[in-house]
Amino acid sequence: MLRHLIARLTIVLTFALTMIGAMAPAMAASDMASDWFDEDFASLRLISAQTRTSTSDTLRLGLEFELQPDWKIYWRSAGDAGFPPQLDWTGSENVGDAEILWPAPHRFSIFGLETFGYKNHIILPIDVAVPNPDQPVSIALDVDYLVCSDICIPAVASFNLDIPANDASTGTASPSVASNHAHEIEKFVSRVPLTGTGLPISVSHISSSQTADQTILHLGIRGLSSAGVNIDDILAESDRRIGFSAPVAAQAPANDDHDLQYFDLAVFGLEDGQNLNDLPLTITVIAGPLSVEQDLLVDSENVQSASNSTGSPSARADINIWLIGLFALLGGLILNVMPCVLPVLSIKVMSVINVREQDIGKVRLGFLASAAGIVTSFWLIAAVLIAIKLTGGSIGWGIQFQQPLFLTVMTIILALFALNMWGQFEIGGPDQLGNAANDAITKQETSGRYLSSHFLTGMFATLLATPCSAPFLGTAVGFALAGDTLDIFWIFTLLGVGLALPYLAIAIQPRVAHVLPKPGRWMNVVKAVLGLALIGTAVWLLGILSVQIGMTGAIFVGVGLLIGGVFVWARKRASSLRPRFAFTAFAVLGFLVALFAPGFSQPVAPMAGNTKTGPLQWQSFAPETIGTLVADGKTVLVDVTAEWCVTCQVNKKLVLETAEVSDALQSDNIVLMQADWTRPNQQISDYLASYGRFGIPFNAVFGPNAPDGILLSELLSTDAVLTALRDANTSSDLAKNAQ
Repeated sequence: MLRHLIARLTIVLTFALTMIGAMAPAMAASDMASDWFDEDFASLRLISAQTRTSTSDTLRLGLEFELQPDWKIYWRSAGDAGFPPQLDWTGSENVGDAEILWPAPHRFSIFGLETFGYKNHIILPIDVAVPNPDQPVSIALDVDYLVCSDICIPAVASFNLDIPANDASTGTASPSVASNHAHEIEKFVSRVPLTGTGLPISVSHISSSQTADQTILHLGIRGLSSAGVNIDDILAESDRRIGFSAPVAAQAPANDDHDLQYFDLAVFGLEDGQNLNDLPLTITVIAGPLSVEQDLLVDSENVQSASNSTGSPSARADINIWLIGLFALLGGLILNVMPCVLPVLSIKVMSVINVREQDIGKVRLGFLASAAGIVTSFWLIAAVLIAIKLTGGSIGWGIQFQQPLFLTVMTIILALFALNMWGQFEIGGPDQLGNAANDAITKQETSGRYLSSHFLTGMFATLLATPCSAPFLGTAVGFALAGDTLDIFWIFTLLGVGLALPYLAIAIQPRVAHVLPKPGRWMNVVKAVLGLALIGTAVWLLGILSVQIGMTGAIFVGVGLLIGGVFVWARKRASSLRPRFAFTAFAVLGFLVALFAPGFSQPVAPMAGNTKTGPLQWQSFAPETIGTLVADGKTVLVDVTAEWCVTCQVNKKLVLETAEVSDALQSDNIVLMQADWTRPNQQISDYLASYGRFGIPFNAVFGPNAPDGILLSELLSTDAVLTALRDANTSSDLAKNAQ
């Protein structure tokens, strides 16, 4: 019996080993990948979607790249620099023509250069012709590619891969077998732009306009709303050595098809006398997961006027630049009386009180220094915005309040200013940068030391004023940020002069300061009240910070400030050197906790869905649905707001949430749509830019009688909102006829 059992086990083992031996080649073949070719900046290999040839005369391969962080390779049209991977099939057998299927790329913008390519992980699908499908394929591939980060490195990789032929022993061609990599390759094939007819989105209008110094390509895209997607990028390719900017949303012509959305691309590199008329272009439209590609001819007979495009050069040429300059001056001046000026007002009041007993020359120089600080701050803001714009980022008025680090630093500065105003410490030292309000400026102060504190006061005032928008300010800032470097500096200089006008007025007539009451005990009360105002502003900033980093992170910042303040208070009352040193160290530690707390906090996920503020129910921001809602007879109020925008909150409390307006807004045919710009949001930035706006508040009313929208002033009024709702809505007679 034992002999029979051993015989049976031998048969089973033999059969198992035979099966394993037969399966091993198939298992190895199913991998169908070359070895990885490793470099410091990237690893790449060649993979196949098939384990053997088939009756088809095409073989699908994939060139897989694993790129190190911050390194990129290039698309078929690299842009202003770079070149795409080049394939050399010399030495391959049974290999014909090969075509790379290019997935939709990303745009990289830096220092005015626009390039297109891929980062991190990318598979470039390749369709290879097989002249003899019943024969094996032997691939010998050399790849020349350029990989770039801070520097660019040309590199070469070589691959060998053998694809066996179909098993013809049965006399019939067996179907091809998908390899382990087939699914991964097809994922990237799905990102290749769609071509042909019946596309879900398509370019249905293409024209150009030309001014003395700029050519603009105008595109009308159909189907975005139906497909539920938004434009991410539009790429244009031509045989000429010309470049195209990133797309900018443009307003549609009057009475145009509402299913069309218009975009403008600035054209660079045209030679004198050249234009785009009848020029063949390949247009690639990228909208979320959807992308399409079309070969089109620029319509020389249907040239759209550049004045229809938001931010286009000709539109700007129609605007009187001197009128815009006046708007900038008035906008800066009105900032002095906007709601967010409370902390700035305290600094101004203390500055005037400080100079009560000074001679006329000192008063004039001090206020001129404050005015210079304000203008310098506007220059610095302009420089930062220009740098962001040149690197392809989104720019706007007050966007620094979207950054947790800026909010934290400003909160710490406000707390220190309050402690200083309450007499807990004085900013002293050899330079005498600050002085107690009731101290006369001594004879030991040199001119430079005296002016520095006033200069810094002006700079600080500007930073706290920027969350506010005002009448005229939005128009001026929109013109500047849509323009070039000179426009930005010119407009921001006038904004600074406008904000500094009260200082300049006192500098021109310093005796105004001498009508103030003489210093006395009353100043201690004023200082206490103004210190509370600064603390109130710090608490407000902490509230904004809680939206950015979460309530826990904001609490840690507040606790750090509280610890620092308590030890500053204790230091003031310590008499000996050792405890004063210890309390100083603990105070600094508290402020450092406040400074670094946001870095250890998790950003708050954006709120989704509808929100209710006061009596009003707001829908989430979906600008692509506005056209459909208007077509259904709805009136849509769009409100772009932010926690850090004081003017937005004032508009809400004093206008939108009042009984008269809120009753009108709760009508059945009115849709309330709110966009929260408290944190950076590219969709909102693009939406504002489409209307030539780069700051908030922004309010617009859309309706059957106003499909292009009625833009409201930055400071809302009850009459303005109600009038816009009435003008945008269909009249009762029209509504009856429609039914």
